[in-house]
Amino acid sequence: MNETEDLSAPAGTAELQRLNDKYRKQNIANDRAREQVEEEINSGRYSQEQADEISASFEQSCRDALDPIQREIEAHCAKYNLRPASAQWADE
Repeated sequence: MNETEDLSAPAGTAELQRLNDKYRKQNIANDRAREQVEEEINSGRYSQEQADEISASFEQSCRDALDPIQREIEAHCAKYNLRPASAQWADE
């Protein structure tokens, strides 16, 4: 256990935070890349059909990166009987 962990926090909380941070960082990276892809699409070098294909392919690659992390979070929460942050956001 590292020095910054809360000793009163439920078991598995620190790992859940690490997984949430991993998801957040990947999501930020996806957002930055999305901006670049949108700039490229908007450059006028692609037909609408090509632009749609590039956009769909990019969005799928984002899901391919995020979905495994989300599954890790869900499995970890189930193991330690924790609620994923996404469930807490849905309640607000």
